[in-house]
Amino acid sequence: MSEESSSSERKISRSHLDQIAVLRTMASEETSEQRLLQIEEIAERSGVGDEREIQRYLFILEGQKLVTPHPSGDFTSKTWQITKVGIKALRTIQKSTVL
Repeated sequence: MSEESSSSERKISRSHLDQIAVLRTMASEETSEQRLLQIEEIAERSGVGDEREIQRYLFILEGQKLVTPHPSGDFTSKTWQITKVGIKALRTIQKSTVL
């Protein structure tokens, strides 16, 4: 039985933790309007630091409709914002996990 309980406990990968940190950073800046953030700002505030990794995470999160570049559809943009779906997903993550 202890095998079942230990196998049901899953570790969150560093990549996933960093993606959550990116979402948190973007959501913590949310006001009544969605705030646009520069990649360098996200890298600094999230603690990830590496802008290339941030860009990779943003592409992953965009594929899940959690963030969007500004202007919309310009994936070379250095300016991004969290979507309403992203805010909702982050709330769900925060309720269901202890990070």
